[in-house]
Parts: sequence; structure tokens; C-alpha cells
Amino acid sequence: MSNWRLYRNLENSLKDFLESKISEDSLTGDNGNAVEVHVGRENSDTWELPAISIYMDSETLTRFEIGSNLRQNQQLIILDIYANNEGERLDLAKWLVDTINDGWTYYTYSYNVSNPEAPTKVAGGLVNVNFNSNNRVTLIQNVSVLDAHRHRVSITVWIAGT
Repeated sequence: MSNWRLYRNLENSLKDFLESKISEDSLTGDNGNAVEVHVGRENSDTWELPAISIYMDSETLTRFEIGSNLRQNQQLIILDIYANNEGERLDLAKWLVDTINDGWTYYTYSYNVSNPEAPTKVAGGLVNVNFNSNNRVTLIQNVSVLDAHRHRVSITVWIAGT
């Protein structure tokens, strides 16, 4: 498949946006490492902390009215923050919420034959955001270093102007 579909486009549009803002803000963790952004549900013990993971979780397809096939498409996106300590977790959560509050540009991506690592992207509409949750992820004792200071922000998004 040469063109990516909605879900992958949303994840990667947000990834590109966050990486740009991280660079623009010179955002680093308490250890001096730049904040990494990853797409997908998988977390890895090889990640350098701090890190942010993005994945599309589900979609709401509410009908506008009975008998109509027109739907209000909204996607649930989960953003997990993996931090080195509690202070860093709180700081990154606040930065993340403030950064995505106004939305970001939605891009459609397609495979780039000349450079497979850099897909071609075309700007589309604006992704609008509604916050669902913003809280620490509480896990059992004896968790891995990666999960010890995890935070989750869940947002519902929709695209305007496409």
C-alpha cells in the first residue's frame, strides 16, 4: 500500500509536530537527553528516557442523525510519557498538554521510492483536540525502570478542513 491511511497519518502527523516542538523548545529531560517520540503501542527497554509514545486507540463513528450514513468521525489517541522521575513526569505532562492544546496540522503520507525512510507528506486540515484524561499511570510494585514514572494523556481528535 503506497498511501498511508487515516490512523497512521494521525499518529505520524502528531509525531512530526511534537518532534518539531521539542527541537524548537530545546526540550530535554533532567538527564540532558532530548525527549524521544515513538509511534505505536510497544514500549522498549532500549528507549532512552524521557520518551513519549503515541498510538491511535479507537474511533467513534456517531451518526449525525437517524437514517443518515454521514458520521462524526473522532479518534482516541493515547500519549504515554516515560520519565526518569516524578518531577520530570509532571513537567513533561504539562508541556505536552500545553503544546497540543491548539491542535496540529494533519498530513497525508505516502511511500517515497527514492528515500523509504522519509515518506512524502502533504498538509491537510487542522487536527482539533478534546482532552479526556491526564494522569499518572499507577502500576504495581517492582515495575521496570521504563514504567516507574509513566503518565498518560488521552485525547479525542477530529480533523477540520479536509
